[in-house]
Amino acid sequence: MTWRTLLYPPVRSREREIMDDPDSDRELLENTLRQFPRTNRLLSRMHHLLDRYFLRDMEARLKTHRVSRDKTFTILDVGAGACDIPLWLAAQARKRGIPVDITCIDHDSRVVEFARERVAHDPDVTVQPGSALDIAGRYDYIMCNHVLHHLDDGEIRRFFQGTYHSCGRRILINDLLRSYWSIIGFWLFATCFLRDSFARTDGIISVRKGFRRVEIEEIIATCPWSTPGTDYRIGHTLPGRLYVVATRDTR
Repeated sequence: MTWRTLLYPPVRSREREIMDDPDSDRELLENTLRQFPRTNRLLSRMHHLLDRYFLRDMEARLKTHRVSRDKTFTILDVGAGACDIPLWLAAQARKRGIPVDITCIDHDSRVVEFARERVAHDPDVTVQPGSALDIAGRYDYIMCNHVLHHLDDGEIRRFFQGTYHSCGRRILINDLLRSYWSIIGFWLFATCFLRDSFARTDGIISVRKGFRRVEIEEIIATCPWSTPGTDYRIGHTLPGRLYVVATRDTR
């Protein structure tokens, strides 16, 4: 037995999360969605990643005249859930004078209905039904947070192929590092803060369905994002997150 065996479950779990069941309890589902903003703010590091890889990139492209000064950057958020992250991104873009148009998609009609209420007063964010496996349209940037682990390996390859064909500039994919430390840490957090929802049970399942860096590398190597003319990197943030940022237009 090696130290890696002690730290990392050897294979991804195939267990289904409760919120992925279309017949799951609606009240508990909506409570779970209400708890997403706190969880994302404290644990996901998505705000930091969006600042680093989206907002600064937009600012640089406007400043150096690589795009027109009146350009509106189009962004797709896949599996947006409660839409707390795109709402934060839209607010930050307005503060910096960056015009954005953010489209959020989710495959669950109940989530879409909940999210539309959340974004009703933000003119830069819209929500519509949509699947990670059938991305339509063309966007400058595509992002998703804690979505990849819901897919099997074949679906993940299909997702990356879809993002490549629909994205003109950059993707940012943030997800979970599979480790026993992450399982213990999330259990402690959820026990204290996440009650009357699916969040505690589903969160632990999610970590077990998360990834090791080598697994993401093997998948990316078979996708268009690894071809000449593109640039990608896989990074790690605390607590227990892996992310992929890939740029199609590297100019």
